[in-house]
Amino acid sequence: MTDHSVTETTSRPVDRSRSMGLKLILVGALVVLLGVPLAIVNLLAWERANRAEVVAVEVGAAYGGPQEMRGPFLAIPYTIEREVEVRDDNNRVRREMRPATETVIVSPDTLHITGQLESRILSRAIYDVPVYEAGLELGGTFDTSGVADLVPEGGQADWSAARMVYAVSDLRGIGEDFHFTLSGRRTLRFEPQSDFDRVGANGSAWRGMSAPVPGLRAGEAFEFEASLQISGAQSFALLASGRETTADISSDWRHPGFDGTFLPDSREIGAEGFTASWRVPYLARGVPASWVEGKGYSLHQAGNALFAVNLVTPADGYAQVSRSLKYALLFLAFTLLMFFLIEANGDRPVHAAQYILIGLAQVIFYLLLLALSEHVGVWAAYGTAALATIMLTAGYALSVFRSQPMAMVTFAGLTLTYLIQFVLVLMEDYALLIGSALAFGAVAVTMFVTRKVDWYGVTTLPKKAG
Repeated sequence: MTDHSVTETTSRPVDRSRSMGLKLILVGALVVLLGVPLAIVNLLAWERANRAEVVAVEVGAAYGGPQEMRGPFLAIPYTIEREVEVRDDNNRVRREMRPATETVIVSPDTLHITGQLESRILSRAIYDVPVYEAGLELGGTFDTSGVADLVPEGGQADWSAARMVYAVSDLRGIGEDFHFTLSGRRTLRFEPQSDFDRVGANGSAWRGMSAPVPGLRAGEAFEFEASLQISGAQSFALLASGRETTADISSDWRHPGFDGTFLPDSREIGAEGFTASWRVPYLARGVPASWVEGKGYSLHQAGNALFAVNLVTPADGYAQVSRSLKYALLFLAFTLLMFFLIEANGDRPVHAAQYILIGLAQVIFYLLLLALSEHVGVWAAYGTAALATIMLTAGYALSVFRSQPMAMVTFAGLTLTYLIQFVLVLMEDYALLIGSALAFGAVAVTMFVTRKVDWYGVTTLPKKAG
């Protein structure tokens, strides 16, 4: 008798807890949730960086803080009758002529500055602050022949009351008297003068000092020489005060950052420090050669024509940690996705709790990075934290998958992940391009590896029909 039975198929649902589709959704949700502890670490990094800035300001303040030098300028007062409003005893307003004092400010015709910065590091607890002692030599010329053109008709210039003006951010940084000599014969004696205290257009403040200029004659041109010893912290800036300004600055600090309106025309940076030179022509500085103070122009507006040197601390740990945290979610997703792909192609399931522990280990990496960077430097901290996290996670993978090859795959994958993240931190300009390519590659690999996964969670089983 012939057996006419046929084979039928029937579908039997698989346990939903093991559905790979749901597991992938779980991984995605977990990445989002782990963004909360990552945000806390990011906030902690910001708080520590802010604390470092506060300490830098406090330590630097005792040394004079960031110093900005402005001047010299020649201030020549004049008196003139001006119409003003006055009130009498009956509170009635009337207009009358009264004498007023106004000031002509004259810039140097030429100004050359030579500066030598000797740096050192001051420490408070775990924080280091760069400070410096600067020796400045100034030389140049003044020409007062244009003052008469600025004094209005009816005004009378008081040449006997002329004063030489110079300003710095913090007078406490001055180590000795300001030596200022006119034409090699007249030595000026400076004293603080609040009349010339200013808040610059860039928000910075400076404190004025001035000295009388005895025997100055109308229209006189003269040369000057000056020397100044001043201490400061973190940055050093000079104002292009002259109609033509040149400067040569050198220092033993090996990591300068050039800032301000004008960058150096030439620079050399080496193991012994740096040298830099500036030349600022009259038209480039955007400041008139002379003006009446407060009449269309004032000293505080001249504060924009600065050139500066910052004593940069190399490999700023907080900046690098903050940059690393920008990519934290991306690399956290890569790590969890790697475990998902191993699970999808293996026979050992990974429980949701195990995914959480794996994700938390990656979050703690950034906390370790922040903590260690304050003591051993950011690159040593990165290597130590990455190695500890890789070993911990790979060891856990051996326990989860019960497979030495899978543990080795995990070790290799995590090592590559942290190396790529290290490169991203270094190559900030290309980080977006590299990160986008990595994200595309991760999705492509996931699509390829899971192309045969039964996303519906059902299997087709043979069934014999009789």
